[in-house]
Amino acid sequence: MKPSESMNRLVSIFLPLLLCSPAVAQEAGVTARLDSTEYKVGSWVLLHVEARFPQTVDSLIPAVRDSLGLFEILAVESHGPTEGRQQWVFRLTAFDTGNVFIPPIPFLYRSRSDTTVRVAYSNPLPVSIVGIPIDPKGDIKDIKPPLDAPWRFEDFLPYMIALLLLALIAAGYYYYQKRKRQRGLANIPPKPAIPPGQAALAALRILEDKHLWQRGKVKEYYSEVTEIVRRFFEDQHDLAALESTSDEILSQLKLVPEAVPLIPQCRSFFTTADLVKFAKYLPTPGEHDQELRWAYEIVRALIPRPAEELEEQEVEGVR
Repeated sequence: MKPSESMNRLVSIFLPLLLCSPAVAQEAGVTARLDSTEYKVGSWVLLHVEARFPQTVDSLIPAVRDSLGLFEILAVESHGPTEGRQQWVFRLTAFDTGNVFIPPIPFLYRSRSDTTVRVAYSNPLPVSIVGIPIDPKGDIKDIKPPLDAPWRFEDFLPYMIALLLLALIAAGYYYYQKRKRQRGLANIPPKPAIPPGQAALAALRILEDKHLWQRGKVKEYYSEVTEIVRRFFEDQHDLAALESTSDEILSQLKLVPEAVPLIPQCRSFFTTADLVKFAKYLPTPGEHDQELRWAYEIVRALIPRPAEELEEQEVEGVR
């Protein structure tokens, strides 16, 4: 082979790799592994997952709920992200025997350069689930249930009388408390109505002072912060937010002109909370603080402004 032909061949091989390398560098890679390839039925299966991603990506979020194929997800532990790496440990279990596969796990992430949500998948893993061995030489014994004498009406009568007396006492106590509350409420002057925006901000401050996620109550923290924002949407903008899913709320917000610019921020807010509540995702401390900041910003941006302030903004716009 001539030197020129050899050089052309090398260029044709390595040039596409060099051209594709920037695109590949922007993608995240996820690798899964197991400590063993055989487990007993019902035992814990620890699935170790590691992700590597470029500097333009902050973190990855596993998009799973309660199961992976035939495996039930008992818990998910998250570590990182640090220096372009993030790790998880999925604690799984299975109650069917045989040779099966742990399916690929989808992980959602987003680059800071755009808002496109991308998906990276882990590799599938074969695993064998075996049954618990049984000793065929063991003794087999019959189980005989104890003989019970039949119940008669006289046996039930004392219990029926006791239940009747308890029901009468409970009804009397309930009636007494109801009349007491009615008399007390009649003497209390009505409280002035608190605007929904002010009520939501006060509730967020109370939630912040509870330090729920710092005390390990992560799911309760995300349930309360989304409940406050949902109630604000319902009271302030007449949206059916308390009984709607996150996607349904985002669709309703498109009908509120002042809420349209906040839809991307609301989507991130509800997505993180849904992953925590339904997918057992464990966010980082920075994500906990970001969720509360998003809630404050959404409420403050959608609080109606006084007419005088709107007129001043219109005058400044004309100038």
